[in-house]
Amino acid sequence: MKKNSGVRAHLRLVRMAAITSRSLVTLKLANARSGGCPHEAARHGHAWARRMLGALGIEVSVRGAPPPGPHLLLGNHRSYIDILAVLGVRPCGFLAKAEIASWPMFGAAARLHPTVFVEREDRDSRKRAREGALALLQQGLAFAAFPEGTTCRGPGILPFFPGLFQLAEQYDFSVVPFAIEYEERGDAWIDDDSFVDHFLKTFRKPRVRVRLSFGPTLRRKPADELRRGASEWIRGEVRAAARALGTR
Repeated sequence: MKKNSGVRAHLRLVRMAAITSRSLVTLKLANARSGGCPHEAARHGHAWARRMLGALGIEVSVRGAPPPGPHLLLGNHRSYIDILAVLGVRPCGFLAKAEIASWPMFGAAARLHPTVFVEREDRDSRKRAREGALALLQQGLAFAAFPEGTTCRGPGILPFFPGLFQLAEQYDFSVVPFAIEYEERGDAWIDDDSFVDHFLKTFRKPRVRVRLSFGPTLRRKPADELRRGASEWIRGEVRAAARALGTR
């Protein structure tokens, strides 16, 4: 059984690379045809995420739905799998840590997708990231981010950075909170873990079960109230999801 599960994980790693490689070619062609249209790139990212979810055996139970149009999707962060779960539901731009841009293959795909890169500890980088997010929102694209700034295994969530909530207040964009939780707490990926080691351990299993919940639309409130309202809803939903999943 252990040998079979190890083979499964390695095959999934190869499959992930193959899907991403093909999607990267498709995305390059689409960007060339569309002149770099972010909506076209986001649609290809959405299709890539859906293929990846199926190939990796990730089962996402979705509660609620984000509205159409430009808005900020802001939620807690457990793992790199979160990106697949959210992007598999809705084409959107994403905020990502700067080092992802240099990752083999995935960095190239992220640079072609409407991704805004940020160095969290650099004030100027954070300012440029808010400007990048604003540009995508003003083009009518939803924009997703993890305001904790890093992954957290849980239980619970980390404090939220305020920048995108300030952007929502200043330019009157809606904030839609989302909460994500895994059936097994070990599926969370903390930066200290090797990506490959975590991947091979996580995807030995036949299925990875995730619950993704979208909350109420928050709008026309001061940034502190938006941040507090999103944080409180996500905290409560994470607890409810953990109970429903029997998280261990």
